[in-house]
Amino acid sequence: MGWKDVAKMASQWADAKKTELLTADRRTREDASASADAVERNAQGEAVTSFLEATLPPSLAARVTAARPENMAARQAAEDAREAEERRERLEEMAAGGATAELTLTISGGEQGTVTVTLPCERREEHPEPEDDGYGGPPPLGWFFVRVESPTLVPVGSTALSELSLAVPDFRGPGRYDLAALAARSDAGDLASWDALEMYLNPTGEADDRIFYVDTYGERPVLDVTPTSLTFDLPMASAVSSIRVTGTITWA
Repeated sequence: MGWKDVAKMASQWADAKKTELLTADRRTREDASASADAVERNAQGEAVTSFLEATLPPSLAARVTAARPENMAARQAAEDAREAEERRERLEEMAAGGATAELTLTISGGEQGTVTVTLPCERREEHPEPEDDGYGGPPPLGWFFVRVESPTLVPVGSTALSELSLAVPDFRGPGRYDLAALAARSDAGDLASWDALEMYLNPTGEADDRIFYVDTYGERPVLDVTPTSLTFDLPMASAVSSIRVTGTITWA
């Protein structure tokens, strides 16, 4: 920390203490007091960090420097950029290899929009082994997973699309799957327990509370599977809003 940083921190502390002492408004006074306390904590933390960097052996001082918040943030940003580049390369390879599907999507409710686009698509089935008997409970479920992703955000009216992931529990081949009925059977113990963590729409590409997850207890969540498509009509919700998504993912 240079002398300019020290001077800036001292000025912030002085301004906060002046406001705390001179204002008559209780809320403003409390906010100013909290700001002054935060500056004091930052100063103490910086003083300790600087002392350790100056006195510890070089190998240990380097660890202290590496643990500075700004350095940790820089490493995280570099890691995020690396992961984004790897994802872009993976999706471009999938598209070049023909692993794509056409997505027709309509969003209503808290967001509105319609789009038809061809995107990289991953499909896979999971089936329990014959010896998986559920250990006295219902046997494990078969699954069918379909996911379409875009290397860049796809505008969809008032929102966007980075990734749409859908999953069919108790998969037994082409047919209609009522997720509400399957959830009720699972709750009753007739089916193995399952969740909707692999059923989501990511509108931003970020792992945050704006991701929409399928509400399996909502109104008529249905998936229809054919040999070449997955049609969906699903209520979804995030921490921000609720939507309904309808459409079809079609592959060759």
